[in-house]
Amino acid sequence: MTDWNNKRPEILENVSALGIGKAIYAAPDGEKQTARLLVAADGFHFKNCDFDDLKLLSLSMLSQTGNTFSISFDDNGDLLVNGKVYTTPTNQDNETIKGDKNYEGQTKLSGGLQLLSPNGTVFDVVVNDDGKLTTEKEVSDA
Repeated sequence: MTDWNNKRPEILENVSALGIGKAIYAAPDGEKQTARLLVAADGFHFKNCDFDDLKLLSLSMLSQTGNTFSISFDDNGDLLVNGKVYTTPTNQDNETIKGDKNYEGQTKLSGGLQLLSPNGTVFDVVVNDDGKLTTEKEVSDA
């Protein structure tokens, strides 16, 4: 008997059958009694094993407004959206970002800038309306 749940059965030459009637069914072993329903009026009846060898270069998806987006991977395993490497946004509140960073273009900070001295003292960096920079040692409320 064909084990449809764990693997896709082999196609047997001059034996395998694909039936079309009120539904589409497949019988790789040629036995209608063990045939499996594939498509019926209530939809598709595929199993995981039906997609064991499925390999896709990309998926195309539509947004709610009809824009098409392509999702794929590069040879390094990086996720690509429309051919460009997807970078996870880092706009969460109270987050710590580690590692060396290089920025190109303008970077605007609002809400202030703090720098740590080598011993861990916190200094607020302040700029006045003339562009003069100063630092003020942070005062703790303890």
